[in-house]
Amino acid sequence: MARFSRLFLSLVAVAIAIPASHAAAYSENFLLIARGTQDTAIGAKVSSSNSLGRIYTVPSASNPDVNDSPPWPLPVGATAPQTGNYNDGNIAITHRKGTYDFSDIDIYADVGVRCQNGATGRCREGWSGSSLSGGGTFADDSILMGQIEAELDGFKATIAGLSPTDTWTVSGAGNKSGSGIWKIGSDGVDENTTITLGTGQNVIVIDTDGNDAKINNAGLVVNGAAGSSVVFILKDQEQNFLFTDASITYGMDGIGGDAIVFAMLDGGNDSNFDFSKVIVNGAKFWDLSQDGGQINMDNVQGCGQWTADHLNFNDVQLARCKPPSQAIPEPGAATLMAAGFFCIMGAVRRPSTKR
Repeated sequence: MARFSRLFLSLVAVAIAIPASHAAAYSENFLLIARGTQDTAIGAKVSSSNSLGRIYTVPSASNPDVNDSPPWPLPVGATAPQTGNYNDGNIAITHRKGTYDFSDIDIYADVGVRCQNGATGRCREGWSGSSLSGGGTFADDSILMGQIEAELDGFKATIAGLSPTDTWTVSGAGNKSGSGIWKIGSDGVDENTTITLGTGQNVIVIDTDGNDAKINNAGLVVNGAAGSSVVFILKDQEQNFLFTDASITYGMDGIGGDAIVFAMLDGGNDSNFDFSKVIVNGAKFWDLSQDGGQINMDNVQGCGQWTADHLNFNDVQLARCKPPSQAIPEPGAATLMAAGFFCIMGAVRRPSTKR
């Protein structure tokens, strides 16, 4: 872990030369991105009463139960996901040996399912009781899958070169320790907590003192002004993110609904993200380690993006909740520092102060 810690505590600045028009063009429109092979895991597996690209119900005072009672009410200042047919339940299976196995799922998607196989449809493992509507199709697109892979590798390299920032504050569980370190104990986030971001880019390293990073029976609100964004990374990559009876949402002060990322860069072959009874609005969960790790989700509703080798979902209502036709903000220069990652989060500006 010393090697990983040095990545974050050093002043490594990774410059990725990506034309502005392509900086976030490939992964942006996909709700699920599965990168694993048949040898490591099924690329994407979803079963039992599910919908992708459409949210049927949302929590409210009159209807607090959403598929077996996720936590309600949300914390003060949280923004709840909205019902609707977003038609953005697109899925990418990026590895040439990757497959998907779906059971009892309704997919509403304008692109559909894209694979890395040599012939259309070869990545299908199972399709029992499922449907695809909204104009989406099943197709092989090895070029696009390669572009997504390269883009995600660029995000990983960029994140690994970032240093923690200290322009944010925390109210609730844990405390801010040192420059950009959010220190939480073995109980994790066990009370409603708000992270208020500074202007522009924020990088928060979560120090759990060797424990898994938990949000349990509590809500996390990430708030900030328009143009603010954040990436959360575990200091100890041998630990996992565990979310139970929880909510993870963005706030009401102007922060975009696509500006929050939880990232794993070296998580290993483990359940690096585990969700049980969780409401999500406006967060991405990226396991970029490519070590056979997985994201497990049971009884989850809301808007975000999920990327890992193995995606195992049960009883979900998920959408990107950002219209694919919405223009990606273009920075003023064709070649940017960390363009690949931060253009997708609103093309925010890197602070000039370094440790």
